[in-house]
Amino acid sequence: MKPIHIDSMYGVVIHRDFTPLFVDEKYAQLFGFESAQEVMNLSSLFDIIDPKYHQIAQQAYNDVMQGKETPKVRSYVNQDTQGRIFSVLTVDHVVEWQGSPALQITVIDMSTIDQANQQILEQEQKYKDLIWHSLQGILVHRDFKPLMVNPAFVDLIKANSVAEVMALDSFMCLIPEYNQKNARNLYQQLISKELTSTNDVVENICFDGQTRYFQLFESVIDWGGLPAIQTSIIDVTEKYHLERQIEYQASHDDLTGLFNRRAITEKLNQKIIDSDTCSEICLLIDIDDFKWINDQFGHASGDEVIVRFANLCKKAVDESGIVGRWGGEEFIVFLSNHSLKQAKAIATTILKKCELEVYQFSDHHHIVTASIGISQCQTSNCNIESLIQTADKNMYQAKQQGKNQIVSPED
Repeated sequence: MKPIHIDSMYGVVIHRDFTPLFVDEKYAQLFGFESAQEVMNLSSLFDIIDPKYHQIAQQAYNDVMQGKETPKVRSYVNQDTQGRIFSVLTVDHVVEWQGSPALQITVIDMSTIDQANQQILEQEQKYKDLIWHSLQGILVHRDFKPLMVNPAFVDLIKANSVAEVMALDSFMCLIPEYNQKNARNLYQQLISKELTSTNDVVENICFDGQTRYFQLFESVIDWGGLPAIQTSIIDVTEKYHLERQIEYQASHDDLTGLFNRRAITEKLNQKIIDSDTCSEICLLIDIDDFKWINDQFGHASGDEVIVRFANLCKKAVDESGIVGRWGGEEFIVFLSNHSLKQAKAIATTILKKCELEVYQFSDHHHIVTASIGISQCQTSNCNIESLIQTADKNMYQAKQQGKNQIVSPED
């Protein structure tokens, strides 16, 4: 796959107690380094943080990693390798790195905006000139009626000209309907000074009809003697899709597209945490004689069976539960708010559909069967591991009783 190039004003670093674990090239460039490896060679990231911010940074790290404080946006003053002093915004995000928690920091160079804010105090026209020529998209609006847009903003939202954007009675038409209420609420919170600023990734509909994702930074400014909202935008569409792709790959099985073992366990545990009661039913399904299929007809045939069987399970369960590939030829289904009778009906459907699924291997037709074990939990303290173990035990009993059958708690 060709590497995706993302031209942005921010970099990413992952560290544990300020020892760098991962650094991207943009982060290194922001601090004047020739490569990310030079940053990785630092004994501590404190080497590139103004000493007067060391204690604050350490305390923020401790609070976030200990769960005392939620990740948020912070501001610091830094110095690059050439001695240039510049301010940054950092966005915290706790991630797992090589099996242990670490802190991911997105660092945004705020130098351009800082310079603009300083110049507005010195001379309003110079400030406007700077905004006009900024590479960041900048919009000033009042109640979503544009008061000023710069050419970069026009380019980012694929409009033809500044005049075309300024002619809008409201640019609410660029905001997807599902997010319009939230956008109005944030506007009111900014104008009423409940919030001093916002920073978020949002979806917008551009003038060409295409959907793109932007990093939005919003704050209140004085415009003509009245408050207005200044919005700075950066196009992060490629980065957004790349992150969604990575998230998907981390939680889904490559072959079938079903949830993988880790993801389905996390989903189930979270559902139980969010619920006062648990009425989970588990189906553990194993394809009969799968090793024989692989040995006789090859792994490509085995993969075909896995994929077609996964689709069969998805159709049988539909929206009534969660389906995942538990490993190899094993699949798992979790059903909430179902009776045991309903669960057995779904399991029966799966077995019947198997009988109708015809495979052609080595010019011969074959039918694949499966064995299903069912377990049920109806207590306020549902033990997921026990639920799965019981389903597994019942599934092996189905195997021992001749395969192609179901064993449930009632049997």
